Amino acid sequence: MNDITFSITYYGQIDRLQYQLDFFVDVDSKYRDHITIQLINDGYNDSELFNSIVEQYKDELNLKAYEATLDVGFNNHGCRNLLMLESNTHWNMLMDIDVYLNHPLIESMITKELSEDNMYVFAVKFDHPDNPADYDHVDPKKILKWKAHPNTWLITKPCFWSGGGYDEEFTGMRHGDAEFFLSLDREKYDHVIYHPDEEFDVHVRKPNRNRSYLNQATEHVKTLNLTVDFVEKRNDDNKRKHKKRLVCFPWRRVL
Repeated sequence: MNDITFSITYYGQIDRLQYQLDFFVDVDSKYRDHITIQLINDGYNDSELFNSIVEQYKDELNLKAYEATLDVGFNNHGCRNLLMLESNTHWNMLMDIDVYLNHPLIESMITKELSEDNMYVFAVKFDHPDNPADYDHVDPKKILKWKAHPNTWLITKPCFWSGGGYDEEFTGMRHGDAEFFLSLDREKYDHVIYHPDEEFDVHVRKPNRNRSYLNQATEHVKTLNLTVDFVEKRNDDNKRKHKKRLVCFPWRRVL
């Protein structure tokens, strides 16, 4: 049996927060001793509501909750670094709050023998299979381009930290998952799709986000290329890539 921490970043999607917590309560009845849930509010201005909701589940789940006490913009990068630093399990599932798992997948993850040499990515049902995510420059195996969600990882702590964690330089920009993937120790760790024949394992519902959220990255387009160049050069150096700025925002634990 595998002990797994599910680390989820929240940014104002209250209905999805409720859904995830209810789902894990359902799962928890069978696998409570093997599942920990970590949630972090990425500085969204509804901390009172977020905190009151997670508080309701404290007796039903192995649950930890955090919040960034300053909204520094889109910061999934630092949030994931923090949750990995706080995790007490060897295996960790990093996912956004709009990724929906299912019971057979959870059962498989807990009971299946997992390979220490792999990080696992997960199949999704693309709404538009002829227009996949443009990750072909990242993944020579084409898994991330054609089949898998590009930032949902089941990963060990050593594999995660083999790349030094996420790059905080991308705070405020919707960029960073590709660079995280590339910075991992590719000689030691392979990436494989979990259940390659079962596309129902992870299903991503259509996002419901406002225009300012979608366009946030365009505000930084002039500096993005310079940032990417700097980060790529640093991450190519095995000594320097482990000296990343991991958590560059104030935060506190709320549960």
